[in-house]
Amino acid sequence: MVSSRMPIARLNPLVAQRIAAGEVIERPSSVIRELIDNSLDAGSTAITVSVTEGGIEEMRVLDDGSGIAKDDLPLLGESHATSKIRDLDDLYHITSMGFRGEALYSIAAVSSITIASNGYEITIDNGKRGEILSSTTASGTLVIVKDLFGELPARRQFLKRAATEAAMVRTVLQEKALAYPNVAFKLIVDGSLRLNLPVTTAKDRVVDVLTISQRVVKEELIELLDDHGRFSLYAVASSAALWRSDRSHIKIFVNKRPVDEYALVQAVTYGYSNLLPGGSFPYCYLFITIDPSLVDFNIHPTKREVRLRNKAEIHHRVVRMISSQVRRPIPRLQEKKESPSPTLFEEKNDHLRTRSTVGERSFTYTPKEQIDPSWFAKAREALKEPAFETKRTDEEADIWTLRQSDETFTYLGQAFNLFLIAQKGDDLFLVDQHAAHERILYDQVRAKQPIQNLMIPIVFEVERSIDEYLMSNLDSYLNLGIKLRKVEDLVWELLGVPALYRTIEHEVIAFLQTMRGEPSEIEKGLYSVVACHAAIKAGDRIDSTAATELLKSVFALEEPICPHGRTFVIRLNKDDLMTSVGRT
Repeated sequence: MVSSRMPIARLNPLVAQRIAAGEVIERPSSVIRELIDNSLDAGSTAITVSVTEGGIEEMRVLDDGSGIAKDDLPLLGESHATSKIRDLDDLYHITSMGFRGEALYSIAAVSSITIASNGYEITIDNGKRGEILSSTTASGTLVIVKDLFGELPARRQFLKRAATEAAMVRTVLQEKALAYPNVAFKLIVDGSLRLNLPVTTAKDRVVDVLTISQRVVKEELIELLDDHGRFSLYAVASSAALWRSDRSHIKIFVNKRPVDEYALVQAVTYGYSNLLPGGSFPYCYLFITIDPSLVDFNIHPTKREVRLRNKAEIHHRVVRMISSQVRRPIPRLQEKKESPSPTLFEEKNDHLRTRSTVGERSFTYTPKEQIDPSWFAKAREALKEPAFETKRTDEEADIWTLRQSDETFTYLGQAFNLFLIAQKGDDLFLVDQHAAHERILYDQVRAKQPIQNLMIPIVFEVERSIDEYLMSNLDSYLNLGIKLRKVEDLVWELLGVPALYRTIEHEVIAFLQTMRGEPSEIEKGLYSVVACHAAIKAGDRIDSTAATELLKSVFALEEPICPHGRTFVIRLNKDDLMTSVGRT
């Protein structure tokens, strides 16, 4: 409702300019982001960023790009003045980093900015335009921004300490550098060189940026490639032997722009779902190059959001690329003769070395000259479809089966809010509670269960390709206990799910909105999602009754393998423990 206290009037141009600037310029790192984009669009091969007092007092960006013609200087800093597009149709074929014509306009509204290029310069001080003067900058472009928010103390007080603002600038520069390995980047903070990224290859640029804060080596990262006509995928990602406990190093770039797109982060995690332990995530820097007509960045001034007209197809190809190109590491077990060690079921006196680094976990496997041939047979059996219906030959020593034939055990407690500890005879068993519960739930959801109708159907939207896929596969989803109905074009309702799916209906919907493929692939993916989200988590405390019931189910399994294909039980033998402390 329009207020009656004052008549409608046009805003003062400077007020309007500063309101608009608030959408684009939040802090020094926002300024650097926009200026680097302009440098990249100018074809620069070297960009140097310098900040004083975190950029609050002064920022400089120097590049060796094509520069700015003298005749264009009068339009610099004007609203929607840009050299990137001309008409509406150009919005659907954008190949430049900038295009909105708002960056310099917004910066000029909240600071003093001087732009020098090709022998000339102009200064705009908080919206007040100066004259064009001669400059010593003969080539490329130098932009100097001073006293950010100096005339807006209310905005300036929200800035953080200079060191924190400088760290944010560094993050932006690193993010831009990842997508442009053919450009050299430098960062100078208060006169000291803090970052130097020379021209290099795509993989080495990711390695150079990662090793600034992470203990990883180049050999732990692999390159993934997939070309699919109107879009192509390239990723620098960790092998299945290296992972983290969070998604912070899954980064998505679309046409060299860093974007926040959860569906594509989800695609990466799905691709690794059968390769990593539950609750673990990879390092993955995914670069998507796509026909500009299929992309829309004109959503928000910061251009962090993107609409992809074929997002479901890209999601599917990302999952397929990772799952087909990242290989599961096969443990190569080395016999230790000097002293017995804890065993993984029947593999007595075998040893797995582990090492941990800051921020991630990784396995290092010690090779032996001969690999037990039965290992490969067991691996093939474990990966057969349907999952977990494995058999062993009569000749194999099946210690797990022998142990599970004895139903009696004593529950001893919970370690680290993760492992359940049980004693059976002369053996101790450590059971990963999340993976174990996930496996039990997985078996339950694979069994046909009656559909329970939702009291209030959940309405959700889908993309065109998913809409067509759902129409063609309604019966398949119904067989899986998922009851759907199309409401209108691109709009569906979730009407019913099995009882086990209750409380995670929104995770099911997220799956429906992104996944497509063969029925067997959809079935396995859906079951894994449901089991993973409903299972007890690492860190959850559970009472002895619940723990005992879970252990009963675990010891009744033919083989203790989770839906992601990993073993979740460790056996410690009494004799081995006695020997390890010198008791014989």
